[in-house]
Amino acid sequence: MKEKRKKTAAGWIVLAVLVVLLLLGAWYLFLGGKIKNADNKIVYGEEGTNSLVVYFSREGVIPEGADAVTSASPSSNRYGETSDTEAAAGMIQQLTGADMFQIHTERYYRSAFWGTAATAWIEEALDLRPGLAAMPESLDKYNVIYVGYPIWWFNAPMAVGTFLESYDLNGKTVVPFCTSTDNGIDVSMDYIRGAAEGAAVLEGYRVHNADVDDVAAWLQRIGMLEQPGGAQAAGTGSAESGTGSDPETEPASEADGLPYVTEGEEVYRGFLVDNVLHSADAGDIHYNVYLPESYDGSRPYALYFTLPGYEGLYFQGVAANIRSEEFGFEAQKYNDEMIIVAPQLGDWGETSAIQTIALAEYFLEHYNIDPTKVYGNGYSGGGETMSIVMGMRPDLFTAYLHVSSQWDGEYGPVARERLPVYFAIGRDDEYYGSAKTQDAYDTLYALYEEQGLTEDEIDALLVLDIKEHDYFTDRNVSNEHGGGGLFAYDEEIMGWLFSKSRDS
Repeated sequence: MKEKRKKTAAGWIVLAVLVVLLLLGAWYLFLGGKIKNADNKIVYGEEGTNSLVVYFSREGVIPEGADAVTSASPSSNRYGETSDTEAAAGMIQQLTGADMFQIHTERYYRSAFWGTAATAWIEEALDLRPGLAAMPESLDKYNVIYVGYPIWWFNAPMAVGTFLESYDLNGKTVVPFCTSTDNGIDVSMDYIRGAAEGAAVLEGYRVHNADVDDVAAWLQRIGMLEQPGGAQAAGTGSAESGTGSDPETEPASEADGLPYVTEGEEVYRGFLVDNVLHSADAGDIHYNVYLPESYDGSRPYALYFTLPGYEGLYFQGVAANIRSEEFGFEAQKYNDEMIIVAPQLGDWGETSAIQTIALAEYFLEHYNIDPTKVYGNGYSGGGETMSIVMGMRPDLFTAYLHVSSQWDGEYGPVARERLPVYFAIGRDDEYYGSAKTQDAYDTLYALYEEQGLTEDEIDALLVLDIKEHDYFTDRNVSNEHGGGGLFAYDEEIMGWLFSKSRDS
């Protein structure tokens, strides 16, 4: 009997300790110091504006700038000692003349990284709405509300929901923007649409390593900012920047009924951006192109096509693909005699695949290209599109790098062409997982076995590279899907791609 009482007493002691720990944890995570300097004052922009920029950014910066959860470190923006999100909001106000308001929670998040991360995770998991220290009395005068935030746990912070759900947004337009080193804004869009009930929610934009010109291009694309100086002047190609191997050849034009190019006018890190190939069959195809200064059409150059993820699609802004991903820049290190094309397409399906093929055919016909050195890669949604391309026209390419994606194309043509394919993905990729990549590899492997190829012969054609989580964390990236961009810097992966030729 005494032994039973001892066990009961011990159980109560354990329970009491757990309760105390839970209370201490709740106190630490949710009862930080109150924010006392917040008020409901709005920073006014141009007189008569009907737009408001609202943004949330964690108060305070984690020591040494290690603020991967909240993206509130000032280290990556170009506008002084402010958070990335505040800098992005400032750019939008500068461009639009909108008023601006910062969302403040009632209490500070803890300064320790894990403290902020844990609080944010619990709020997200339980769909909580933290209280706000101050709010504007009314949003009645605003028709357009820009809403900015860092990505926390693959979503907008719950404080953004608190703000949006506190007002009647019927008939208003909400324009989301986010800051994140790892994730696109798409991970938070469903949450924003739900919180902004009654409003028209436009497709948002991730402001990462962006400047005012990038943000302006996005605002122009979604109709929130007038085009400067009217429409661009239409140009046509030349041997230096747009058409063929013979500088004396007159470029194609609309009157010829042939594919012709309207060149862009802006250069970004060596890429001529926002060129348009006008194809009678495939429509207008937007693309950015890097032509080495040494290219004059006198000798054949390699050709590399890189397709982006969601952030790089055309509606995200001119040159958003090369502004948000490094594949096109890192590729230059492997071959200084290589033309690099970065298409900006409209979907992840057959339409974009057909346009990619049309663009590749155009370059093969109008430039002096070495057909034994034509490379491709697709990342995320771009990988879905490029896998369709490979299933339709594997004969155009020498080798293909499939990054953090799933395979949507046919397998048979790839196997018949014996096109080398490298699959790279995180084991726990948050968007696709790795099982579909494993299945794609296994399917192609089985087709090669049916052809009678040996294991060594198959290994020369297929590589399956599933990275463990520490591959990403060792490189200071917490998200495996967004971390697929790291593969651009991996010499083993990129070196494999550009080592291939149809002679080898």
